[in-house]
Amino acid sequence: MARRRGRYAGDERSGVLLKVLGLLLLALVVAGGAVLATWDMKPPTRPVEKVIPNDRF
Repeated sequence: MARRRGRYAGDERSGVLLKVLGLLLLALVVAGGAVLATWDMKPPTRPVEKVIPNDRF
C-alpha cells in the first residue's frame, strides 16, 4: 500500500519548520499588540497658534 503525500512534497522537517515559523510570527504579533496596548506615549506639548483673519467674523 502506497503512502499518500501531504500538500507539500518536502520531508517532515519542512512541516516542522513551517510550524515553528508560524508560531514565531504569531508570537511577534501578540507581543506587538501587548506593547502597543501598554505603551504610555506622551502627547505633544507644543502650543499651537493659528491666526484667524478678521473677515471671518
